[in-house]
Amino acid sequence: MRNSLFAIVILSLLFVMPSYVMASDWYIGGTLHKSDVRQWNQATYVNKLATAADMALGAKKVKNKVMRSGSVETLRPYAEQLVQCVNEAAAGKGYERTRISELAAGCMILMGWN
Repeated sequence: MRNSLFAIVILSLLFVMPSYVMASDWYIGGTLHKSDVRQWNQATYVNKLATAADMALGAKKVKNKVMRSGSVETLRPYAEQLVQCVNEAAAGKGYERTRISELAAGCMILMGWN
């Protein structure tokens, strides 16, 4: 459901965005939604950023701000903050089997995005 919502939002934004913004697809192709900490820590920054963008759109505050702006680039700082928070949380010992979605949800709550 989230991936479908993300695709709809992105496609909607692509129709209203200037062509110079469309050249960057940093928010597409994340594959870490169901990963654990071990997999996250081995992933590329590009994959983390795209996954975090999708997850950040799950927060009503973020989604509304992106939709109001009409630019997917409004999402980037949120995705970057989420990557940083999850990276810090995933650096702890004993969390290798913890789901990234759980860490991301905790991060979003701590950052007040809910």
